[in-house]
Amino acid sequence: MLTPVPPTNCMLARESASARLDGELSELESARLDAHLRGCADCRAYADEIGAVAVRLRAAALEQPGQQIVLPRRRALSGARMQAAAAAAAVLVAAAAAVSSFTLGHAFTTVHRGQRLTATGATGDLASLRADSAEQHLFAMLPRLAPILDNQGRLRPV
Repeated sequence: MLTPVPPTNCMLARESASARLDGELSELESARLDAHLRGCADCRAYADEIGAVAVRLRAAALEQPGQQIVLPRRRALSGARMQAAAAAAAVLVAAAAAVSSFTLGHAFTTVHRGQRLTATGATGDLASLRADSAEQHLFAMLPRLAPILDNQGRLRPV
């Protein structure tokens, strides 16, 4: 009889023992399992028991069912229904895109007009993201500006 699964290490070892029976265990995982089984008698007994069950199941002859099993046919959607479903899905996707675009645009214009930002509000997060993006673009442009700067870092007349 199988015993309840104790701690996490044992649970992982028991899952690995099952995976080993199916040939799904890597060499490292197999070594880790062997090390655990050397020190844990409960998991060793579990691995032996599931191994014996697997051997018996694989050796058993296949049985044919006594009755024929018939699954009901799945109703196919008509062409008109399929088109209506596709159109409805397209409308939902377009509506979701419009709502998300409106929300982002509203958040950016609110920040641009100088309205007050909250510390935890989504508007503050979007403003921070926008500022970070602008800074990264400016830093990326610095090497291109180097030839028009003088020795003291001031712009040279071109």
